[in-house]
Amino acid sequence: MASPSTTLNWDDLRVVLAVAENGTISGAAIALRISHPTLSRRLRRIEQRLGVRLFDRTPSSCRPTEAGEEMRVLADRLRDDIVALEGRIAGRDQNSRGPVRLTAPDAVSEYLLPGMLAKISREAPELTIELTVSNQVLSLAQRSADMALRVTDAPCPALRGRRVGTVAMAVYAENSLATARPKGQSADHPWIGYDAALACTRPGAWVATNVPDSCIRFRANTLLGAAQAIRSGIGFGLLPCFVGGSIPGIVRVEPPIASLESGLWLLLHPEIARVPRVRAAYDALVRMLKTAAPLLSGKAS
Repeated sequence: MASPSTTLNWDDLRVVLAVAENGTISGAAIALRISHPTLSRRLRRIEQRLGVRLFDRTPSSCRPTEAGEEMRVLADRLRDDIVALEGRIAGRDQNSRGPVRLTAPDAVSEYLLPGMLAKISREAPELTIELTVSNQVLSLAQRSADMALRVTDAPCPALRGRRVGTVAMAVYAENSLATARPKGQSADHPWIGYDAALACTRPGAWVATNVPDSCIRFRANTLLGAAQAIRSGIGFGLLPCFVGGSIPGIVRVEPPIASLESGLWLLLHPEIARVPRVRAAYDALVRMLKTAAPLLSGKAS
């Protein structure tokens, strides 16, 4: 049995096929909708794993070696087989019954989705939503999920979907702490900070820039951890407005910070977009997320 380090997969074959058909790295990168440096690295890693050169490179072209040509022929055949298979099975699954796998970050899953998923369960009992809570970007291309909710301003261009909201962030505090706060900026305010896991994010960078380190009383590695620390009265902290606006006992003490706004996108892989059950779940979530716009943007009362 081949070791995992040398086992080929379809993505490897697609890379080799694209380079062979386009004759250049740049042309293959455009065809695969990835960057030139990314494709070059992937091709080098494939050759290193296999221990063989797959292309003879010149400044203007890439010509397959004998090994590269063997891979090209195999990839071309597999592509034809996949297309033929899709043609045979297309249309067999024309009902909206079955599972739909959704992935979303922890804060979105905890504070935004429960009511929506409950409503979908009531209105479309033929659907089974399988929610994977993850702050990692699970690959839709590798079918780790059918749909993904992602807080980003730059969604992957290879995915299909739409922006379903704007996520605003603001400073929140527990009621008594907010009431006792002196007017103006005070170095004595206790604050919730973020550890290294979130330090490089925009909220982490904002806290590092605007809050003296001496004011940090607690550091959290997730937004959920920060939310609970704020709720407990440990200190002031940044939260998405849909989180802060959903927690009893805490209040927003400043308007949303414009520089921390991000888009909320509902994305799906193009090859799964036409499956009826996925489309039904997608359309239902889009409708519900539209109604949540005031909460997401911090404009809800």
